[in-house]
Amino acid sequence: MADNRDDKNNEQPYIREKIVKPKRRSRFLAVAIGGFFGAVLFGLIACFSFVWIYPYVSKLREPDVVETTTAERITLPTHSEEDTLPPEETLPITTEEPTETSDPEETEEDQSEGALLPVDKDWIERLINQKIDQAPIDIRDIENYGREINKVYQSVEKSLVAILPKASVDPVFPSNQGAKAGIMIYRLETSHTILILTDYETASIKDPVVRFAGRNNFLPAQVRGTDSLMGLAVLSVEFDSKDFALYDSLQCIVLGNSYQTRAGSPVIAVGAPFRSYGTMSYGTVLEVRTDQMAVDTIYRMYYTNIGAPEGGTGFLVNVSGQLIGLINSKYKDPAMEGYVAAIATEEITKFLNNISNLEPYSYFGIIGQNVTKDIAAATGMPEGIYVTTVQPDSPAYQAGIMAGDIIVGISTKNVTRVSQLGEVLHGPSRHLPGETVIVTLMRLGRDEYKQVNVTVTLGLRQ
Repeated sequence: MADNRDDKNNEQPYIREKIVKPKRRSRFLAVAIGGFFGAVLFGLIACFSFVWIYPYVSKLREPDVVETTTAERITLPTHSEEDTLPPEETLPITTEEPTETSDPEETEEDQSEGALLPVDKDWIERLINQKIDQAPIDIRDIENYGREINKVYQSVEKSLVAILPKASVDPVFPSNQGAKAGIMIYRLETSHTILILTDYETASIKDPVVRFAGRNNFLPAQVRGTDSLMGLAVLSVEFDSKDFALYDSLQCIVLGNSYQTRAGSPVIAVGAPFRSYGTMSYGTVLEVRTDQMAVDTIYRMYYTNIGAPEGGTGFLVNVSGQLIGLINSKYKDPAMEGYVAAIATEEITKFLNNISNLEPYSYFGIIGQNVTKDIAAATGMPEGIYVTTVQPDSPAYQAGIMAGDIIVGISTKNVTRVSQLGEVLHGPSRHLPGETVIVTLMRLGRDEYKQVNVTVTLGLRQ
């Protein structure tokens, strides 16, 4: 019996070892290896199919595909004064002066064919005045002039928007009564968003809604950013899929070259210049002030002969229907009370770019004017920025800068013009809010100016 059990015990492990285990292990390995290579082959086929088929499928579903991975950079157009030639300089003229005894008509006969004739400006002016005196003028000319102005306004009106608090909108009889004026300046195609320029007070409206020209419905708007010192704000309206047709139909205003606007240029005031939305008037520019002082900047302002009550808002456009100014009364000369004045768009575009891109920019807190080389030579003052006013509780005030100081540098940069101060605060390579800078001043002592360095922690301009 014992021998039999021993035999059985010897046989069982022998059978498990030779027959069962080797066959199961080899089958498992074969299945695993086959499955692995099958999965790899399936993945390669699926990847190739996706790459090859997806472009065709995405084209069929293009309206539903929205690119959200890359933020759209907003860059409003700017112009340079150096690149802008006045109209009288665009005509080619020769340097040869005509003789006093020569007659232009006789000279033309004596010249060979194709020769360039000298220009007699006095003769041209006399000829133009003669033609003007001979031209008959009647009431129809005034009517035609008004008709042309109306054509420009109708084009600009497509870019205007009425801004109201949501609570004041009558759902049955919608109206623009009491509305603030805004104007569309930019389209964000990737997010179907419209940016709207308006005045600073409009940003205080609770739950603002926007009504576009020729539409009865109102869409909600959000405040994108403000600049209380320049008196401007930017609102944004984002459109969902059901309003894409409306979005595609909207027309943003073109920002014109405001350097081409001079004294005598015809202009049109639109928006709410008479403190009521939808009002307009036209006239001419009486004066262009290039040294209008404001906090941390200096800018150009247009004074017009368009009579309007104080407190009106809106925009100034040229006869091409392009935006050239934002109506503003904050820094206006009191002697021009009752007339429309506007800040040139070139001066506010630098702020609009920062606001539109949600980029903070710095606040310094002084009002100053340039001490040029000529002024320095005549007065003995150093060349730089003469501080006329320091804003209370501003970073400059807290650092101890005083009226009468002359700024000549900030950190490692020479800053002797207000425009250079603006570049330091809100230019492409600006110092950000919260940064500490070393401001170099020239301060008048008992007998002479002495250099003083102060540390200023820049604030956030809002």
